[in-house]
Amino acid sequence: MTKRTKIGFAKIAIVLAALPVLVYAYHDGPDPGYTTAPGDNATSCISAGCHVGTLNSGPGNVKISLPAGNSGTYVPGQAMQLLVQITDSTKIAYGFELSARMGSGNTTQAGDFTTTDSTSQVKCADASFKTNGTPCKAPFQVEYIEHTDAGYIASTKATPKGSYTYAFNWTPPASGSGTVTMYLSANCGPGDPPVTTPTNVYTAKVTLTQAASGPTVTNAQDAESARTSFTSGQWVAIYGTSLSNSTRFWGASDFTGGTSTGSPLPSKLDGVSVSIGGQPASIYYISPTQLNVLSATGLTEGPAPVVVTNNGVVSSEFAGTVVNSSPSFFYYPAGGKMYPLAAHLGSGQKQLVGDPAILDTTEKAHPGETIAMFINGLAPSTGGVIVPVTQFPQQVTMSAGSFALTTSAPFLVSAGEFQVNATLPANMSPGNYTLSMSVPNGSTATSGVTVTLPVGP
Repeated sequence: MTKRTKIGFAKIAIVLAALPVLVYAYHDGPDPGYTTAPGDNATSCISAGCHVGTLNSGPGNVKISLPAGNSGTYVPGQAMQLLVQITDSTKIAYGFELSARMGSGNTTQAGDFTTTDSTSQVKCADASFKTNGTPCKAPFQVEYIEHTDAGYIASTKATPKGSYTYAFNWTPPASGSGTVTMYLSANCGPGDPPVTTPTNVYTAKVTLTQAASGPTVTNAQDAESARTSFTSGQWVAIYGTSLSNSTRFWGASDFTGGTSTGSPLPSKLDGVSVSIGGQPASIYYISPTQLNVLSATGLTEGPAPVVVTNNGVVSSEFAGTVVNSSPSFFYYPAGGKMYPLAAHLGSGQKQLVGDPAILDTTEKAHPGETIAMFINGLAPSTGGVIVPVTQFPQQVTMSAGSFALTTSAPFLVSAGEFQVNATLPANMSPGNYTLSMSVPNGSTATSGVTVTLPVGP
């Protein structure tokens, strides 16, 4: 055998040794540059030749999931968890590679990836491994986060079959960096041994914009008066700026635990949550400048910091105060006055108490009549869940002008809402009367808002 022939066999041996690279998938993570991002080595692992198939032709998909309530924004320097969810019911092994880009042509690294378990790893553009907290060296600053061998094996063993999710953290770039685009490629294969065919390859991308400045709380008060004090299970209005990125009330889809007694009330709407005295509040209404929430059960009397979180950005504390009782009338505006949210209990009457000259669906209260008054913050009550109707022993004193009303024991009829039945004296003359209310060891209900009871003949 000549030397030339030996060299020929050596070349053949080298080629044969390289074949597994083409036949077997990158179960321990691919080389960098196959996410479909601008400047990558190839548009995908298929065009690169390391996998065989047609891009995005399988029955599955891959997607990047942002934190709950995040509609496509990032807060500069504020880390967030990202999920790569790969789905393909025809395969049992799942791998991925993802890159975050910004700048002209989306060729500049955006932010920093951090692994949180052994299923993922980060490589720099030169294929060197990146350690958490240490940036890639110039000129190879672009990062690629991808599956590891441990992640690949975990995906083959996961149950139920048909999908696998990788989790890791991403810290966005500094303020003023502009739009960030994340490019993602995922491979789905038949499992061990990790042969490349048949393989389904999927791609996806997500564009993120810089979020507005974080929330600021300027006031937190009993929702029906101007007091900055409240009790457990009371409706509270919070005012400020950048409190929410959307405006809406809670809806049926927000009640994930159902609507039966004892089921939880929503504690987050569109990424907005609130804590009062360190306890989560239930959220009824959100807007950029106002939130309406129900305080939690069992708050301790005394100082109670109010904190708003909007899509991961936390406000400074606002100093609220928890008290034993902070009663106020639920009311509605009409014709420049505030009328009590009160109902006629007799038959043959319009349900809502009011002035029909201003609101024709209402009727004035009548001397000697018993009406149902609805009260906020009468006593510490249950927050956070749908409550049963419950009677309270709390004594209530109520007046209309100089006339004392005869009041019943209060009932908690829904979360944060008490009902007190009040009977008007028979000798009251027609007119408009200012309502007042007090409870033993509690405050009066006249602070900041004048509530008018219209009385007819």
